[in-house]
Amino acid sequence: MADTDLKKEEEKKEKRRRPRGAEDEVRMTFGEHLEELRSRLLKSIIALMAAVVVSMIFYEKLVWFITQPHVRAMRLLGREAQLMPGSYGGPIVAVMKLSFIISLFVTSPVIGYQLWAFVSAGLYKHERRYVIVFAPISFGLFCAGCIFGYFVLVPYALYGLARTMDLPIISNQYLFQDYLNLVMILTIVLGLVFQMPLLMVFFSKVGLIEPRTYNKWRRLAIILNVIFAALITPADVITMLIVAAPMLLLYEVGVVCAYLFARPRARPAGT
Repeated sequence: MADTDLKKEEEKKEKRRRPRGAEDEVRMTFGEHLEELRSRLLKSIIALMAAVVVSMIFYEKLVWFITQPHVRAMRLLGREAQLMPGSYGGPIVAVMKLSFIISLFVTSPVIGYQLWAFVSAGLYKHERRYVIVFAPISFGLFCAGCIFGYFVLVPYALYGLARTMDLPIISNQYLFQDYLNLVMILTIVLGLVFQMPLLMVFFSKVGLIEPRTYNKWRRLAIILNVIFAALITPADVITMLIVAAPMLLLYEVGVVCAYLFARPRARPAGT
């Protein structure tokens, strides 16, 4: 009886020593954590491999889909849109890479859920709330950036790059694997750029940058966006604005959200 009372007293002391906000979770041994991690990783890998197999089955449609920005760029230049293989195995490796990246993107919600299910038990309640709110927004912004890159940025970027060194002595032939690497890099980078509003909110939320500072940087943001759009688009104002407008809109959305969610400034004592 005395041992039971002593154990209860120790449990009460342990709860008092926990940081405020900590959750009462069922404790797992180190072996149980490893077993759960193995299970989560296995489910993620199975989902990814299944998506890769499906992607490889429909590789012809994937190749057609990924080469449409090149077709649009070559139409603007009045050239043939055929890509060169470069080597016997080059297109095979490129298609496998394409299938893997698309499969990773498609299964990212499944992988993200498995990761969340593993780490959520170690988070405080307010930390879980932040992840639940910001993770879907981040994924949506990334998808929006990829879509904008595929339909708008990439075709005009290819057009600008091809037009820059349009010399008679240089043959206008492009390797499929080089094209694929460039498109994937541009698309992923733009997906990351579309995280700008979220980063602006985060920096304001933690107190690193005040929202009014973004207002001071507005002119610089406009100039940089216009210069960036002018470099990658044909020489017409309408196309340049089509590329620059979403970037400027993202900045303004970030400013508004920073004001809404920024950490309140501490008031001086005595006020």
